[in-house]
Amino acid sequence: AALPAHVCGGFPGMKRRHEYEGAGDRFASSKRGKGDRVVSMPCVLKFLTPEVMASAVIGKGGSVIANMRQSTQAKIGLTEHNEFYPGTDSRILTAQANTEDALVDVSTQIIAKVAECANQGPSEQLGGPGEIKLRVLMPRAAVGGIIGKGGAAIKQLTELSNAKISIGEPNGSGPSAEQTVSITGTQQGLEYVMGEVNRQVQALNKEPWFKVWAESTGAVSASGGGGAWTGGPSHSAPPAQLAPYRGGERHGGGYGGGGHNGGGSGGGFRGGNGIDQLMEIASTLPQYVTEDTRGFALSCVVPNSLVGGLIGRGGSGTKEIQGMTNTKIGIREIPGDPENRAMNIAGPLASTCAAYMLMMKRYLDAEAQAASGPPPREGPPREVPARRR
Repeated sequence: AALPAHVCGGFPGMKRRHEYEGAGDRFASSKRGKGDRVVSMPCVLKFLTPEVMASAVIGKGGSVIANMRQSTQAKIGLTEHNEFYPGTDSRILTAQANTEDALVDVSTQIIAKVAECANQGPSEQLGGPGEIKLRVLMPRAAVGGIIGKGGAAIKQLTELSNAKISIGEPNGSGPSAEQTVSITGTQQGLEYVMGEVNRQVQALNKEPWFKVWAESTGAVSASGGGGAWTGGPSHSAPPAQLAPYRGGERHGGGYGGGGHNGGGSGGGFRGGNGIDQLMEIASTLPQYVTEDTRGFALSCVVPNSLVGGLIGRGGSGTKEIQGMTNTKIGIREIPGDPENRAMNIAGPLASTCAAYMLMMKRYLDAEAQAASGPPPREGPPREVPARRR
């Protein structure tokens, strides 16, 4: 059987299309300018948006998000319907505006929509009446301001807002490494906390790395396709080579050395042993690639029947590889595809590649075990064809 097809989520510095001109594909303008795909305003906030929240923010026919844009004079965009932040089932909502106050208004309206959804029916993602939940994405440097020296700032913020605040591990390293901040409390409590979140983020918007963080989503496609950048391989495609997007579609074969700013690629590494290719490519990469500490997201589709072998007993396999490579690895269901699951890997570029290769070793081991021994526990027994050479 072919190895899982991979989908490259892209460098944070690369631009992923946002729905700035409409609430979604159905409501988006058929003519998008390049300015709609980049952060052109100085103040930026990013929210994790589960589907029920996204629907409420968009509204019928895009009416709610259109009114929100008009009333706040902000640009508000969401990643595509099947493009989620790694390890979650949430899309990324990015709001950008000319002033910090405008983003306060955006936050207030988004929180009101969360409260509205929670009042209609409690959920794990958004909470219930009187205690709602919101998750935002912050650069690591801004999170430091939220926590404060010895945790003094977050303690005071918790006391003043009467909200619970939890902060996830950074996805990468350096000041722009992204962290998830989860807030639980009353509507007023969330508004208070978001005021401080907004202040801490915008205080850094003149830093050289800020625009890179602001334009990144790290989103990966849950459908096995290549998302907005490429057509993407099908589930049965042979393994694709891993390379950052450089402005055009990727095709099979080798990749040449494109310019730093998306220049044309040429040459390429073709033929020979795969390990030799890997070492040759690694040895020719410039420092700005090998030392880049920003997050990189990769997703691949794996058969449901081999998931047990991939993760190991009690998740020991993925935990070991996460520890070795300083990455985050998640495996989750794909809506409408009961035969397969999506495996997401996120972390610095070199670490993500290393984790992918180690997980593929586990995949091949699980495949060999399934072919020679009893069928795996997950899913009905099925014939596993021999791996193509």
